[in-house]
Amino acid sequence: MSHSIEPFVDECASCGTCAQACPFLEKHGPPISILQSPDDTVFLCTNCRACTSLCPMNLSPADAFFASKTERIQNSDISARVHSALAGARSFARRGHAFPFSAWKPEKTVFWPGCGLVGSLPAVAASVRTHLSRVLAEPVGLVIDCCFDPAYQLGDVDTVRAAMQDIGSRLKTGGVERVIAGCVNCTKVLSRMLESVTVQHVLEVLPASVFRQGKLPSALHHPCPSALIPGLREKAASCSNVGGDEAAMPACCGCGGGLHVLEPALADAFARVALGHRPAGPVVTYCVGCKNAFQSRGASASHLLEFLPGVHQQKAEVSSGRKWINRLSVGIQARILNPKFLIAIGLIGLIFLTAWLRQSGSISTDGIVRLLNENPVLAPFLFILVYAVGPSIFLPSLPLTLGAGFLWGPFWGVIFSILGSTCGASVAFLLARYVMRDTVKARFGHERWQSLSDRVEQHGWKAVAFARLVPIFPFPVLNYLFGVTPISFVHYAWSSFVFMLPACIAYVAFGSSMGELILHGNIHGILTGILVASFALLLPMALKKIVNRRSGKNGQKRQLI
Repeated sequence: MSHSIEPFVDECASCGTCAQACPFLEKHGPPISILQSPDDTVFLCTNCRACTSLCPMNLSPADAFFASKTERIQNSDISARVHSALAGARSFARRGHAFPFSAWKPEKTVFWPGCGLVGSLPAVAASVRTHLSRVLAEPVGLVIDCCFDPAYQLGDVDTVRAAMQDIGSRLKTGGVERVIAGCVNCTKVLSRMLESVTVQHVLEVLPASVFRQGKLPSALHHPCPSALIPGLREKAASCSNVGGDEAAMPACCGCGGGLHVLEPALADAFARVALGHRPAGPVVTYCVGCKNAFQSRGASASHLLEFLPGVHQQKAEVSSGRKWINRLSVGIQARILNPKFLIAIGLIGLIFLTAWLRQSGSISTDGIVRLLNENPVLAPFLFILVYAVGPSIFLPSLPLTLGAGFLWGPFWGVIFSILGSTCGASVAFLLARYVMRDTVKARFGHERWQSLSDRVEQHGWKAVAFARLVPIFPFPVLNYLFGVTPISFVHYAWSSFVFMLPACIAYVAFGSSMGELILHGNIHGILTGILVASFALLLPMALKKIVNRRSGKNGQKRQLI
């Protein structure tokens, strides 16, 4: 027997007081006999903690039962019935934790509605997030994931801990500092298992004034895990405008600990006891599992969050299949509104557009010339669009710059090329800053981005200017790396525009001279283009020496480039 269980066995007087609040203990006897029994009776405990609240010795039979469950699972000392329930709980949690049912849109603060709220009340989950954003006056992200509570309720702490390591890592990577959960079970597990973030229940954050208190039922049911969250029951009572504390009532719905799977008849007994202790009429709770348990037994039940403004109550019981469909739908919608997904759709559309243009003959020498003549506005727009997307997917930009000079000559070629290259640099910058920050750091290495970030902190826009004039990394890499430095987007954009201009002029001039030679046989044109290109390419080298010389005179130990 575990050392955490032995003290309870030694001190318990088997007085039977705890059985007054628990159909499980009333049926199977005092806690000591259950703990010492070789069978799996201990797994029928719902973890409701009603026994703990009544114990005159200030002992916790619930904690001893949970420790026994954990010990037996770790020792593989479980029956086929418990093994089957445990496998089902793990499978449920892992499906909810994996694609396509999970979806992450991280912010500093995120709303974690939980499996039940997304599955049974998806509209409520969306409404809660909107209210949170208004109350907190900041963007609130969304995390659709499973906290693995079904496995935790059975005592499978090791599985939950492994899952929490992955979840905690994802929260840290996303820069999440605060998790607001819509489920009491999620709040319980996340707060116990995650140390790097603040975890709160949504009722702790939303003010009581936002609820339509005049329309609430008179009976308030407190879910079992709410006893573990200080002040939550009092806050729920204020939100529902119902006075009194029902903590001492045997109010477990019977779903805790997987009892509804292990022994449905006993679970039904729990629910009947809970319903029997309520006043006549509808009941309101703040746990989706409790609401479903009461509805399945013919009671009129609502979730407290259904009384937020603009939310319609879900009076009909939701089937298991429908819950999975709702979760899938919410997950898909979250991805559709995700910038990464929209970018992927845009790239796929661009690929199909290119294939269509090739098939129609537009992408050929004659076709391009015809396209330019027939579409003097559309052709430059398409060129700039391709140039804006190309650097983000590491397409070489030099052929585009040369092509601009070849097609439009030195004047318009420079204008279209510098606009396209600035757009391309900006797109990659914004992707790195707001969508792929941690991916960029991991992909290009800590040393690269840290070195560039240090230079930006020391020199500001000058670091961008001279990286453009004499690039220390390829331009597509620079675009992404600058996105994870502290420089402002405005400074980055204008300095990129100005200091990419010399190289742009050089390559456009060379491309234009090649066009003069190929199309018109103008030998003088190519000589002029070579001279202009050489001057434009040599200018940055001269500027670099001048600036570094001045930096040395000012006592700066570190060069810009």
